[in-house]
Amino acid sequence: MTLINKISLEPAFVLHTRAFQETSIIVDFFTQSYGRLNAIAKGAKRPKSPLRSVLTPASKLSITLSGKNDLKTLSNVEIIDHYQLDNSISFNSIVYINELITKATEKEDPHKEIFNQYENLIINLSNNSNNSELERVLRDFELNLLQEMGYGIDLTRDAETNRKIERGVSYKFNPDRGFSSEEKIPSEKLFAGEDIINFSNGNFEKKATRDCAKTIMRKALDFHLGNKTLNIRKYLSKN
Repeated sequence: MTLINKISLEPAFVLHTRAFQETSIIVDFFTQSYGRLNAIAKGAKRPKSPLRSVLTPASKLSITLSGKNDLKTLSNVEIIDHYQLDNSISFNSIVYINELITKATEKEDPHKEIFNQYENLIINLSNNSNNSELERVLRDFELNLLQEMGYGIDLTRDAETNRKIERGVSYKFNPDRGFSSEEKIPSEKLFAGEDIINFSNGNFEKKATRDCAKTIMRKALDFHLGNKTLNIRKYLSKN
């Protein structure tokens, strides 16, 4: 990994912050050009600190930082856009996505497409209160993140037969292989073809489809993240 010494006016979102000494914080940024970067914001907790903007949640920032180590020093930050998350579902969703990005990506590994999708996600979360639409954009982000990681899911075909998913057929799901209508194990969770097709088409009107998509994505993410447990799940309210 090549460490970057100087970064100027870089678009970024804050994924996580933690206290450092009395007045400073360590910030985990998700940047447009460099992926995840860690930086210390010295004195950011002081009321008149010019770096205090990093404490404004759900904001797109422009940051300048430097340093030869993997922990940079933040020297300037400005808010480009702020997105109002008015309900607990939207707020909890972005906290979940922030942790997911942290666990799924490496430091200083660029993911420009995921950055753009993250921005679209937070815009959608700030503009929508419709439950089915919120779940659609969350599942879409999770699918795209897995694709970026090299673990894309084919929601259109049976992995064993290569036949198209059929509405009247039930399927098992193996995160490493995909969907299969053959060799079912009685105790194994099955998914209705209709719900898989709805998921693929972005149709989340039915609760059964939303539950199906959520379970599939959780199974896939847990498998590919390995032992990187998503701690926020235990605190999230049911969507």
